[in-house]
Amino acid sequence: MFVASYTSPKIEVRSHGRVREAKKVVLSARIGGEVIWISPNLREGRFFKKDEPLLKIGIRQSKSNLKAPFNGVVQTKNVDLGQFVNPGAQLATLLGSDQAEIVIDLPMGRMGWLPQSNNSNEQGNQYHIPAIVSLTGINSAPKHKAIIKRHLLELTPRGMMVQLIAEVDDPFHMKKNYQAKNTQNSETINLTENNNNKLEISVNRQVINIPLFLGAFVDVVIPGRQLENVVHIPAKALRDRDTVWIASQGEIQVRTVKIAHVDFDDVYLSGGIRIGEKIITSPVKGAANGMKVQLAGMKKKDGKRRAKKQNSADSNLSRESL
Repeated sequence: MFVASYTSPKIEVRSHGRVREAKKVVLSARIGGEVIWISPNLREGRFFKKDEPLLKIGIRQSKSNLKAPFNGVVQTKNVDLGQFVNPGAQLATLLGSDQAEIVIDLPMGRMGWLPQSNNSNEQGNQYHIPAIVSLTGINSAPKHKAIIKRHLLELTPRGMMVQLIAEVDDPFHMKKNYQAKNTQNSETINLTENNNNKLEISVNRQVINIPLFLGAFVDVVIPGRQLENVVHIPAKALRDRDTVWIASQGEIQVRTVKIAHVDFDDVYLSGGIRIGEKIITSPVKGAANGMKVQLAGMKKKDGKRRAKKQNSADSNLSRESL
């Protein structure tokens, strides 16, 4: 049984999202010619710095240097040393590494749960709302701070969800020395090949700081708005989505309630129930309006009261006999 009382919690909006690149460019040849130099960092999965030379094309005793437009990582490489390229040829695809974006799906009905945001411009779809994201299904993965910046102006085609766009800084852990700080339970395994060459591989038994891989699914927690004067009940007390069972004068009252928010095991009601009413949380077979019930512990209490009264009467009778 649960006794209704008012509370004013700050709710959390929980959803899911997917990681995507914040910047993406295709590196193209401005002139035609032979590729005479390629940076060691112009390889798939390698990182590079802004303005770092990535490739040189030679033509008629002149050279064209292609530099990195931002800090990033190589997604694809489409050119090799000595290859002749034409003007406009796509040489590589580069992704930004300073930030990533999270596309968050949110039901339209939950938009009102988001906190108020002080927008710096007049566009109604712009925000500055903090959030926490973590890789789905990996308990040891770190939590990343994100900022929800805007929502798109079209719904998802299938689920009819609003798409929020959040930004995460340093998604690949390039700005901090994570490996030195977080390698735990490391050991070295020696693999012997042909009894001659030894290959040593360092194996980390516990991986903590996993980067936010592009395309990965993430769990999202957004600190929501403040609820005012709502009644908190456990989720198991909610019946048929919008009713509760009230114990009143030894009978069950089936009551329709107004739900303000649902969060895992907690439900917050904004109407349909009064303070101090007793809400039944345990299962009752065949529960219906007007059904007689006895609250657990009441029978024992009544028995103790009757016994106390009887003892008091016996005591008075003994005094009168004297």
